[in-house]
Amino acid sequence: MNEPEEFRASWGQTWHTYAKPFLAANILLALLLFVIGWIIGGYAGMVLAPVIGVGAITLFQRMASRSHGLRLSDTGVEFLRRDGVIVRMRWPDIQGVVVINRRSGTVIAPYGVGRAAAQSGVDMFADANSGPGITGIGEVLDHRQVEAQRRHGPTWVPLAEPQKVNMSLAMIDRSWPRDRIGDWFRRYRPDLLPR
Repeated sequence: MNEPEEFRASWGQTWHTYAKPFLAANILLALLLFVIGWIIGGYAGMVLAPVIGVGAITLFQRMASRSHGLRLSDTGVEFLRRDGVIVRMRWPDIQGVVVINRRSGTVIAPYGVGRAAAQSGVDMFADANSGPGITGIGEVLDHRQVEAQRRHGPTWVPLAEPQKVNMSLAMIDRSWPRDRIGDWFRRYRPDLLPR
């Protein structure tokens, strides 16, 4: 029996998931703060305003990316949302690896046919605000159910109605099929990610 392993986004992942898609907006904000800083504080203001403004946005983006988590165990996959809700699926209930839109959480393409292309072109998916994730039958645990599961310990207890769920694992690691997360899948569901 393996110990559960938890994953959080790295700084590189933060760049691809939260900063890169908003790069143009951040540059415009920095220019706007440059002008406002010049008007209000002269030379010091024109330097400090964009540095403080863009620095604060970068910090918030980092906090947003680290607030999501992924926990893998012998039982299955748990996506830890930043609002405290847990979306989970047992290994046998995972139906496939698919391409999921990060914003809407919807499946936008099958992954199996283009698996090799998807694994070599993960940057393309990151640029399109999408990436490889999983779909299947799972549970969405609210705060009360999460607390009840905590009291039961590590053994999963059915607490919510089974439903169709999608997990965008690319939010945690955009190259997860090749990394440590992928190793878990190859151990428990080798049919989803063959070597």
